[in-house]
Amino acid sequence: MSEDKPNTEFNLGGSVETALTGNYPLSPVSVLQEAWKITLSNFFRFLPAVIILLFSQLAIFFVVLQFQINDLTMIIDALQGQGELTDTITGAIWIANFSADVLSAPLYAGVSLMAMSHAAGLTCRPTQIWKGFQFAAVASITVMLTSSIQSGVNFIIPVLSLYLTMAFSMSILLVCEKKLSPMQAVFVSFKATNKKLVPLAGIYLTLFILFVISFMFFGIGLIVVMPFFFNVKGILYRNMFGIKLKISAKSDENSRVFNA
Repeated sequence: MSEDKPNTEFNLGGSVETALTGNYPLSPVSVLQEAWKITLSNFFRFLPAVIILLFSQLAIFFVVLQFQINDLTMIIDALQGQGELTDTITGAIWIANFSADVLSAPLYAGVSLMAMSHAAGLTCRPTQIWKGFQFAAVASITVMLTSSIQSGVNFIIPVLSLYLTMAFSMSILLVCEKKLSPMQAVFVSFKATNKKLVPLAGIYLTLFILFVISFMFFGIGLIVVMPFFFNVKGILYRNMFGIKLKISAKSDENSRVFNA
């Protein structure tokens, strides 16, 4: 009986060093086109995971909001201009949104890792969203850190909060895939983004427009836009920071299935 050969690891795409120097090609059109193809080819396997994430965030948001404000019709009336949007209501919405982001961070990490695997040409199963829970602590701390910074900046210069959303967007994958600390991941993501600010801004502006259009049609378009959004991020991460892959000497049906 022949012995199995040892596994071989290699890096696909960029690296932390190239990301921090901006020494890599980045074409917005190519990224968006590739992401669209990946979204179509993985749509039915990926959509359930995205829906789990979305509904989990909404559930946490409304539960936390309900704990703070018993009558949610007050918020609806305020948003429709039929009531006063008090500081209490504004604060409650902020706390609910912050809680939803932090508590759903493991699921967000799972979906992000699945999208990263798509960018590496691997196949995912919907249940692999739970892979994010092995990074629950660092993912939650990272989201807590980035959300706190964005919220603080939003009170001073609201427009900058949108920029920070883009600048911190790779933090989750950096703590999960590169095993950086939350603070290191935020710094590296921020610095790397600024090295390719113009093309990245073009990509995220396109995504922002797609989200706006989706909400104009009662959110139905999110069924496609959300998976597309995560796949764009997966490709960007691969191009910027690279993905470490392992080739196993064993050849089986799971050899091209993602395993975080």
